[in-house]
Amino acid sequence: MKIGIFSECYLPTLNGVVVSIETFRCELEKMGHEVFVFAPETEGFVDKDKKHVFRFPSFRWPGQKEYPLAYPFFPNEIIKKIKSLNLDIIHAQHLFTIGNFGLRMARSLDIPIVYTYHTLIAEYTHYVPILSKVSKKVIIHLSKEFCNSCDQIVTPSESMAKILKTYGVATPIEAIPTGIHIEKLRDHFPAKVIRAQWDIPENRKILLYLSRIAKEKNIDFLLRTIKLLLFKRLKKHKIADFHLLMVGGGPELEFYKNKVRQMGLENYVTFTGMIKNDLATRYYGAADIFVFPSITETQGIVVSEAMAAGTPVVAVNKMGPSDLIKNGQDGYLTDLNISEFTAKIEKLLDNEKVYKEISANAKENAKDFSSLACAKKLEKLYEETIIRYNSK
Repeated sequence: MKIGIFSECYLPTLNGVVVSIETFRCELEKMGHEVFVFAPETEGFVDKDKKHVFRFPSFRWPGQKEYPLAYPFFPNEIIKKIKSLNLDIIHAQHLFTIGNFGLRMARSLDIPIVYTYHTLIAEYTHYVPILSKVSKKVIIHLSKEFCNSCDQIVTPSESMAKILKTYGVATPIEAIPTGIHIEKLRDHFPAKVIRAQWDIPENRKILLYLSRIAKEKNIDFLLRTIKLLLFKRLKKHKIADFHLLMVGGGPELEFYKNKVRQMGLENYVTFTGMIKNDLATRYYGAADIFVFPSITETQGIVVSEAMAAGTPVVAVNKMGPSDLIKNGQDGYLTDLNISEFTAKIEKLLDNEKVYKEISANAKENAKDFSSLACAKKLEKLYEETIIRYNSK
C-alpha cells in the first residue's frame, strides 16, 4: 500500500503524535508498505528522506516555538505531487489545517481517509492560542463533524472511542494503541547510576514519573500523595524510604519546582528537566515503581513502557491507563483519591512477594502492546477500510 500521513506536527518536534507516526511508519515500511508524510516545515531542520517527507510553508505563533503552523493554503506543486503518488489511503492525524487538507485530497483522489483522534482537544485549548477562546462545545462539534466526514476513526484506547461516541460520532471507530519497542525498554540504566547522577540515597526506593510537567497531568495530586506518603513512612519507619524522580520538561516545570519547595519536599523530589527520549526510556527499569496521576491521558504510552520494563505502575483509573492495566495483576488502578493512591504505593514498597508478581506480570502482558503487533492491526484496518470504501 501507499499511505499518506497528514499531520500538523512532525520531526524535529517530539510529542505523542510524532512518536505514534514514527512508530507506525517504521513498522509499516518493514512490512513493505510505502509511507509518505505531509507536515509543516520547521525552520533550520532538513529531512533526511525528502522522497517520503513533504513540507508545507509555515509560521510560528508567538510563544509556540515547538509547533510551527502551516499556512491555510497549499502550493500547487505539492498538490500535483500528491496526485502523482497514487496513494491508496490517507491517514490524518489532526482535524485542523493539514488534516482538513488531507480530507479534501482524499475526496479529490477518491480514496478513503482514516483519522486518528489522539487527544481530547477540548481539554488542551489553553496550549493553542488560536483555540484558547474557543469553547469546548465548539471543539466537540468540530470533532464530530470532521470524524463523520472520514471513513474510519482510530483511537489510542477503548475509553477514547467511548467518548467520541458521546460526541455523536457515527463513523466506525477502532482502538489501536501506539506500539512500544519492547526490546529497547529492557535496556535500562543501572539503578546505582541514576542514584549517583541525581543524588538519591541508597536506602530509598525510586518512584518514577516520566512525562510532561504540565497542569493537565494532575501533578498537584501526585505531590499531595508524596506529602501523605512521607508522613506515613516517617511515622511508621522513622525514615523516608522513597524518592520521587520527575523526568521530563514542560511549561509548568518552574512552577512545580517552587511548589515542591513550598511543601517542604525538596529533599524527597527531584526534577531532571527535559531528557532526550532514547535516554529517558532507560529510566524505567532503574526505578522501583512508576507513578502516573494523569486523568486526561488518551493512551498513556509511558504506562505500557514502564510495564514492558517490569516496573509496577500505580495510576489513576481514568482514560488510557484503565485500558492497559489489569488492576491487581500487572499494576494498580485507583480512584482519584490520595489515600487510595498512597496505599497502593505502600503495598508495593512493603510487600516483596506482591511486588515481584506484579513486575513479572507487567513485563509479560506488555508484549500485547509491541510496535509490530499494533502495526499489524493498523495494516489490517487499512485493508478493510479500502475494501469497504471501494464497495460503496
